[in-house]
This record gives sequence, C-alpha cells and structure tokens, in this order.
Amino acid sequence: MSRTRAEGNIRQGVSRTVDLALKIVPVATLIAVGAMFAAEQALHPNQRAIKTALMLGLMAFMFRFDMVYSIYLFSFLYLFPSGISIASSNVVLMTVIPMIWAVRAASTRTRLFRPTPLDKPHVLFIMAYFLSLMNVETHKNLVMGLGVIWQQITVILFFSLIVTLVDDEKKLMRVMKVACLAYALTFSTALVQLVAPNATIIPGWIGMAHKLKEGGVYSARVTKMRISGTLGNDANLADFGAQVVCLLAFFAWRAKNPAEKTFWGLAVMVTIIAVMSTGNRGGTVGLAIAIGYGLFLFRRQLGFQRVILVLCAGVGFALGASWYLSNYTYATSPIDRLLHTQMVGVVPETRTMTWWPSIQKSMQHPFVGTGPYFEIGKGLTFQYWPHNAYLYYLQTLGLLGLGAFLWIMTRVWKMSIRFRGYGRNRDELADLLALLHVSLVVFAIQQMRSDHQNSDYYPYHLWFIFGAIMVAGRLVQLRLDAPRAEVPVVAPAPARASLERGVRTP
Repeated sequence: MSRTRAEGNIRQGVSRTVDLALKIVPVATLIAVGAMFAAEQALHPNQRAIKTALMLGLMAFMFRFDMVYSIYLFSFLYLFPSGISIASSNVVLMTVIPMIWAVRAASTRTRLFRPTPLDKPHVLFIMAYFLSLMNVETHKNLVMGLGVIWQQITVILFFSLIVTLVDDEKKLMRVMKVACLAYALTFSTALVQLVAPNATIIPGWIGMAHKLKEGGVYSARVTKMRISGTLGNDANLADFGAQVVCLLAFFAWRAKNPAEKTFWGLAVMVTIIAVMSTGNRGGTVGLAIAIGYGLFLFRRQLGFQRVILVLCAGVGFALGASWYLSNYTYATSPIDRLLHTQMVGVVPETRTMTWWPSIQKSMQHPFVGTGPYFEIGKGLTFQYWPHNAYLYYLQTLGLLGLGAFLWIMTRVWKMSIRFRGYGRNRDELADLLALLHVSLVVFAIQQMRSDHQNSDYYPYHLWFIFGAIMVAGRLVQLRLDAPRAEVPVVAPAPARASLERGVRTP
C-alpha cells in the first residue's frame, strides 16, 4: 500500500513539474528572444525588423485585449509613420486593425460600426475619389491615385472605429490624453532640433526629417532654419500646435495631481515654442486665433481678470520666445516674417504662384477633377502645391469632391456646437467639446493657406478630431436629453379626473 502511494506521489510530482515547465519555458523563451532582439536592435537597428516586431506585437495585443486599446495605440503611433514597400505604416496598420475588429465583431455578433451623420458624406467623398480616376492620364498617376484612395478609406475607417469603440466619457478622455501625449512628444522634437538638428531619437524609427547638409551649422545660422521636428513639415507642425494648444491647456487646468498639472503646463509652453520655431506665419496666426477664441468661450468661467492675465502672459511669452529663437538658435522669427509680409491685393505674395494656377488647372475638369494624385511635374509641366486645401480638392476631385468635404465639415461643425445647449453651466465633457470646436475653427481657417493632403499623417489627425467631436457631441446630447426623459408627464386636473373614471375626454 505504501509503495502504491509513493508511486502516486511520484507521478503527481512529475505531472506538476511538467505543467510548470510548460508554463514557464514558453514565457522564459519569449522573454529571452525579446531581450536578444532588443539588444541587437539597440546596437544595430534595422528599420524593417522594428516595424515587423511592432506589427506582430500589436496584432497579438488586439486579439487578447479590448479593441479600444488599439485606438489608443494608433492615436499615439500615427504621428510617427514610416515607409513600407507597399504603403505607409499608418495605412497598413489601419487596414489590419479594422480586419481584426471585423473578425471579433462577427464572432461575438457585435455591431461592426455605429451609424453617424457623416455616413452619406463619406460615401459621396469616396465616390468622388473613384470618379476622378476617369481623368488620370498616365499609369503612374493611376497607381498613385489608387494608393491615395486606399489611404483615405483607412482614414474613414479610423474615424468609424473611434465613434464605435470610444463609447463613454472615460474612454474619450483617455484617448484624448493619449493623443495629446503624442502631440507633446512631437512638439518636443522641435526643441531637440533647435539644439541638435541631426539628432535621432529612436534609431531606425524616429529622427529629424530635415537634417543639416551642405553648409552645416554655419549655413543654418545664416539662413535660419524653419524647424519641423520629426514631421518634416514646418507648416504641419505649426498647424498641429495651434489646433491642440487649448486641449493641452484644458488638461493642465483640469488636472488635480500637481505632477500631472506641471507636465501639461510644460507641454503648453513647449507647444508655443515649437509653433514659433517653425517660423510659419499661418501657424502663428492660428495660434493667436486659438488662444483668443478659446479665452472667449471660457470668459465666464475664467473671469475678466484671469482672461487679461492669460493674454498678457501669452503675448509676453510669445515675444520672449521669438526674441530668443531668432538670436540664440537656428530658427527664424515668425513675427519678423509677419511684419515683412507683402500682399498682392488680398493674397500674400507667396501664394500668387500657387492659388491662381490651381484655379486654372481646376477649370480643365471642374466637376470630377484631374485625379486623386497630385503630381508636381517638372519642366513646362511643373506646378506648385495649391497651399489651400479647398483648392486642392477642387483641382483633384472637382466640385463633387469639394462639395462632399464641405458637407462633412458642415456636419462636424453642427455637432461641435452642441456644447451651447449647456448655457453657462458647462461640465467637463461640454468644455472638451468646446475646445474641439476651437480646433475645428482653427483648422478651417488654416486650410486657406495650407493643405492637409500633403502627408501620410495629417488626414488621420483631421479625422481623429472629427471622431472625437462626434463622440463628445453624442455624449453631450445624451446628457441634455436625460433630464427631459426623467421628468414625468402630468396630465391637467380635468383630464386626470376623467382618466380615473375611465372617461375619454376630447
């Protein structure tokens, strides 16, 4: 009997050892392989290896956890895209993420996408892209145009995932904080570029897009750089800063933890310096509009004295930053460029060679445009970018595409002003919607001298703002409708007495 018990104990011990080994060995192996990979990439970074590992890790993460985390991750990553042989990393990621969501939604019998007021405008918008292919003249432009359409479809899918998965105030605040953290990192790279123009932040992935070449530091100090950070485009960096500076200030204002309040306060200052360091006149004007309009919307909550204090502090900080940047860094002064701006009628001198040629080109195919891909050309066919988003759509997609985009903007605008239903008693959610409305206004004005179609990250930024406005507007409307639904309907006294007797009154 004792022998049988001993054999049973041995078998049980072996079984436990095997089970423990099966649990520990795979995890230990995965950690070891990951550590070896990280060490190798630290010494000899390989861009494709980093992208592949990131993609595999993200896919595993999405299958294991709530899909809303994929929105958090992409909201941080899309500002740092990298080229892949078939497309941008943003396009590939936002193709894979909806596919995984479709599989999970089908397996759990969950609604794929939530209906929104932008569904019909989006359909017309994509139709305009396909119809514009009729006027494409070369095979290259056809292939590139299909790539542009693919990107735009993924942009709309990003918007649809935000509206579907970010379905309460907690998730909305979280995704906005994640996005603002990515913006703060992006603006911080502009400060790095001020002192180290050739710096690489993450080898093989995040570095300065515009590096010093011929002439080096001496040339940069003489000609003055227009800082662009990791984005590689000073106008886009300035646009982003002007559009999100009030959102960063909102989180600094609402933060209760001193460390968090300090972080967001520093992020606001870094953003202002980043916008000034671009030397971009439109971005500087947009920054002034954002701060001024934001203070106007919050004038009752802040009070007259605080508004004056913020205005004086903001103007003083901007002037001091401009003086320091122009005298002690590589950057040019945007205020100096503004003061020396020359106008040709109502058009800045730098836009006379872009706006009118774009209008003339648009008249060749006014209804469906010349095709989604904008080719600069060379020699006699050379043309500048329109530097105007509305003219860009008019030239590439025609009146149909421009009308669809304006339809989208109108719907988003109507959603963004729902915070007015609160009157003077706005809560945190309504305040967030008010500041998203400020971002939308600043964007609409900025696009008269810039275009969001010139990169593989700006469209995602724009439709992220659209998605956040849709979510915030829907939640605000639900709160406004809730008190009405809770109020009981009381019939007048004569009608109530008749109902109690079972008599129907006319």
